[in-house]
Amino acid sequence: MVIASFVADLPLSSSNYVFYIAMPSSAISISSQTLRQVFSAVKRAQRTRTQEQILFQFIPAQLVYSLKFSSAGRGGVFAFACSIYNRILSPVDRVMSRQIVENSLRTRDFFQEPAFSLARPLHTKVHFVRQFPVLSLDVVDRHTLLHVGYRLSSCGKWAFACCVDQRGEAHDLAVWLLPNESPEAFIAQHLWTFVVGVAKRASVEWRIVIAKLGTMDTRELEGMPSSDLPRPYLIARHSMDVSTRYVSPVVHGASHGSR
Repeated sequence: MVIASFVADLPLSSSNYVFYIAMPSSAISISSQTLRQVFSAVKRAQRTRTQEQILFQFIPAQLVYSLKFSSAGRGGVFAFACSIYNRILSPVDRVMSRQIVENSLRTRDFFQEPAFSLARPLHTKVHFVRQFPVLSLDVVDRHTLLHVGYRLSSCGKWAFACCVDQRGEAHDLAVWLLPNESPEAFIAQHLWTFVVGVAKRASVEWRIVIAKLGTMDTRELEGMPSSDLPRPYLIARHSMDVSTRYVSPVVHGASHGSR
């Protein structure tokens, strides 16, 4: 077939080439010899221009001659256009100060850029409402992680805690002087009170992760609330998922234990 030679003769361009190949329904089958030949020709054509975006879209021939595209259904024109758009990858160039060896590193790659996605707005807007209880935030803010980390001082008399949300938009610090008797229960009680105070600042169904730098004592772990929280631990009428971790101070980044 002439597909490979036609693609090879195309002028260099930063635009995307999309070829629509209409085939009868009888030929769209794994056992079809015609379809295998077309696939082979498409593969050869793609190998001739590996650095450019060339897309081949197969469509049933009857769709070309019919007007059965429904904008409301999944097989409509909008869904068909979105499927083509999502398959066209966006080029991203890698910034380099200089090329050390010619053709040693690939400086351009292609990534998918969907037609639409669920994401937070670029500019956050503040809205004041007169209602109670306050409704939850946007759907993309549900089940956001709330990271809590704490450690003891080298003398063992002080406890330091830090709380930060998943996106790093809010944080808080706390320091406590530990008592001589039952410091583990003191830590568990005050740490959880600190976490609840931070979590109440936003109406979010938090997923709370509590981590300690160093070995977590059994009495500390037992003092932490489990995932089956009683009614008083509900924050802003939203449930929470709580897990605990302890991090070894020797091997940084390794986490052990869970609840």
